[in-house]
Amino acid sequence: MDVLSHNHLNGQADERFMASAKLPRVGVVIANHNNAAYVGEAIVSASRQTVRNLEVIIVDDASTDCSDQVIRETLAKLDDPRFRYIRLETNHGQTGAIRCGVAELSTPFVCFLDSDDVWYDNFIERHLAAHLNADYPVAFTYCDSHFINGDGELLAGTAWWFELPRKHEQHRPIDPETVPQIDPAAGRAHFAASPTMTFHGHWTPYWSSNSTAAMMFRRDIVALLLPDKDEQLPLYLDFYLSTFCVLIIGGIAVHEALYAYRMHGKNKHSNGLMLGGASQTSRKDWGGISERVFDLILKVMLERRETLTGAIGGMRYDQAVNTIRFAIRRSRRKPWISQLMAMVGL
Repeated sequence: MDVLSHNHLNGQADERFMASAKLPRVGVVIANHNNAAYVGEAIVSASRQTVRNLEVIIVDDASTDCSDQVIRETLAKLDDPRFRYIRLETNHGQTGAIRCGVAELSTPFVCFLDSDDVWYDNFIERHLAAHLNADYPVAFTYCDSHFINGDGELLAGTAWWFELPRKHEQHRPIDPETVPQIDPAAGRAHFAASPTMTFHGHWTPYWSSNSTAAMMFRRDIVALLLPDKDEQLPLYLDFYLSTFCVLIIGGIAVHEALYAYRMHGKNKHSNGLMLGGASQTSRKDWGGISERVFDLILKVMLERRETLTGAIGGMRYDQAVNTIRFAIRRSRRKPWISQLMAMVGL
């Protein structure tokens, strides 16, 4: 079968053609640590993707609960040759577990599904469409999410920070397209699909994406950017990679919730409450976390200057270094200085 082909539109024998190309393979890493109650559902959600040409690696990061049993039983029921399982004897942390999984993959694109989250069936399909757009190729894509609780019940129809304008109107109409259709008989909320996508070619400290399960990366960019040591980044690999990607290449936001982020009370980051609005879902010090991640990005950028310059060019590299240095200086300002700068728009 030819890699490329052309099909007539509507069977009309004229000069209008539609180009058709073979889809790339996509790799998935499901890293798990002590999520026995949810990892089976995460694995099944990967198996139900509409795009079938997948390689899925489940990595159990030395769990001390019954995760190993659940994973093995789930894989036995699926009996799917696309799925492979690695069990680590010692805990490597998020970065280490994902690194082990990526090492088993040779696919052009990779995704990382948190073992307590759930992808919707068209997650990979929509992300591939975003990556393969004919406008501008990017390093990574990310999408909106629903929030669910430990029982899978819907808590929120969006991640409030997703593509939120800096000057957010507090009094405004709600777009009817964002309101779900409630099916009382089935006990379901049905959301309309959204074709909207936004390209981000420049990073600022005000930009944010979403959690690990929201993203699809080019495998080459992950290999290029992973820190040397697992202990440098035991958590927040999503924040590190997404920030780095937009700094040096760019990313695309898919304005549709393509997965469910689960808040179950034992999340490693989201250990707060779902109050609605702009309330924080974590009690952790995000300022300190972001500062440590920015420091690591700068460290990696400086250590890999030659490789990065060869890949993205000297001008883009210098711009990225200056931008992350600005973000570091900004994060270290005293609170009253930050508030003053925000008031004048800096």
